[in-house]
Amino acid sequence: MGLEDKVVLITGASRGIGKQAALRLAENGARLVLAARTVEASHSQFPGTLNETAAMVRARGAKALAVRCDLAIRADLERLCRSAIDEYGRVDILINNAAWFGDGHYDPFLSISLDQWQTMIDVDLNAPVMLTRLLLPGMVERRSGLVICMTSVAATHDVPAGGRGGISPAYPAAKAALNRFVRALAAEIREHRIAVIALEPGFTLTERTATLFPRRNMDFSAARSMETPVRTILDLCTCADPMAYSGQVIIAAEYAKQHQLLD
Repeated sequence: MGLEDKVVLITGASRGIGKQAALRLAENGARLVLAARTVEASHSQFPGTLNETAAMVRARGAKALAVRCDLAIRADLERLCRSAIDEYGRVDILINNAAWFGDGHYDPFLSISLDQWQTMIDVDLNAPVMLTRLLLPGMVERRSGLVICMTSVAATHDVPAGGRGGISPAYPAAKAALNRFVRALAAEIREHRIAVIALEPGFTLTERTATLFPRRNMDFSAARSMETPVRTILDLCTCADPMAYSGQVIIAAEYAKQHQLLD
């Protein structure tokens, strides 16, 4: 099925998987609510801005509402949801895509401050939970909706340590908790026919990866194209019965292969 008249809210839409997913969803008829911190190019060291994504969505003939949002700030999350409802009247699909890759993400535990730990947990765990909580009542009322939470292999497998070519313990801790949240919530609301899915994109080559990893002498030769997770997101949003995957952690590479999404 297509996405005509469906309203999709995507966080982390200025670049990476969020941006590419927004463009593909727009091409399939969705109306977009785009959220990110980077509004103008001068706001980030990485390519891509919220306004650029919105312009590209509109160039594809789709509607786009761009909302600057800091996911670590609860008031911003509430404003984001209010803006979406005010503009479109509802949100049908929530894609919790954004993650924190700022200060502390690549550092060892004893090198990060408590404030940095709090920010990482707020962005990687609390923001997806809060956005889901804010938008879920409307989905329950309509008995229709889909929530996709981007997770990570770090939630279930050992990864290199922070400060040694790896990541801070905050990231795997947050993603592991997000996986459990997805499973528990999916079971709780199954009767309402609202699917809640965790999607593990795999190690993906994004603008951020291509910029940061060489600077840190980190190996990104095994990184996959964004096409794998993006096509998986689109398929989950358009498949006949997303409830078949509710409560699961979907591995994008496995799903894409099984459903023959890649050439």
